Amino acid sequence: MHKLERPSDVIRGFTPAWFTVNMGTGLAGLLLYKFPYPWSPLRYISMAIALFNLILFALFSVIFLWRLVRHQDLHRILLHPQMSMALGAIPMGFSTLIISLVTMITPYGAPWVPVLSLVLWAVNVALSVLTLFIVPLAVITHQEQTLEKVNATMVLPIVPAIVVASTGGVVSSIYNGAIATAVIVVSYSMWAMGLGLSMMVIVVYLVRLTFFRLPPKEAIASVFIPLGSLSQSSYAIQLLG
Repeated sequence: MHKLERPSDVIRGFTPAWFTVNMGTGLAGLLLYKFPYPWSPLRYISMAIALFNLILFALFSVIFLWRLVRHQDLHRILLHPQMSMALGAIPMGFSTLIISLVTMITPYGAPWVPVLSLVLWAVNVALSVLTLFIVPLAVITHQEQTLEKVNATMVLPIVPAIVVASTGGVVSSIYNGAIATAVIVVSYSMWAMGLGLSMMVIVVYLVRLTFFRLPPKEAIASVFIPLGSLSQSSYAIQLLG
């Protein structure tokens, strides 16, 4: 591993892949909170994990925005075949924060939770739409791709649309009337776009596996990535009804 020439290289080397930490940390907190066997300390442990996840997300966001402002290399990230795929981790990590907010704070009757969760969800919808269209567009128009180079990570910028749909199902549960209906309609639209595009990419990936066999050993775990879009689609449709 090469040494950094300057401390500022840490900022330049920060990639969106760090937001996958939020995905795993947020999910761990939610699983503990929903643990089927009651044990009161688990609730506080899961809340502590959610708070830690919030701090991590804020830290990563500041560093990433600092990189974009200082080095102005968003185009470099979009043109990179791996870093551009990791942009999908940002709205997915954000979704874990919104679900944690609704799930863990609503039982305490905080009056600001519905409005805040709705605003955050709307922001996340915008982020998901951006990754859903801009990253695949960059792949088609600017990146050099061949069938042999296709890998499962191409699903990552598409899955956020499905994740934000399931998040909408959680947010709509604390609303009634027109707002709940609007959230569900938008969530269904995001679910349809995300599932449709992810199925197209999965078909291309299956063709790649058919002609060029499995990826190398160091990337073999990536073959499980398409399961995320399929399982999340099932979860979202159950929540939306």
